[in-house]
Amino acid sequence: MHVLKIKLKDVLKQRNITQRQLESLSGVNQARVSQLCKPGRQEINLGILEKIAAALDITDISELIQFEEVPHIENEPDSK
Repeated sequence: MHVLKIKLKDVLKQRNITQRQLESLSGVNQARVSQLCKPGRQEINLGILEKIAAALDITDISELIQFEEVPHIENEPDSK
């Protein structure tokens, strides 16, 4: 099974940018940035992602998000 992983926390760390600085650069509220940095995020607003990517001068979306394989749990019900 694959899940979507948001890599924003890693990107900010690599670029030595705080969530507050990203808020200033992108216009995206720091609380929302914080939510995107937490693992297990279920929904992503594409408009927010576009603002963040533009502020960080990211043109390849794989710098911000990727599919990550998670191990299948034997007794987990299928989501088919």
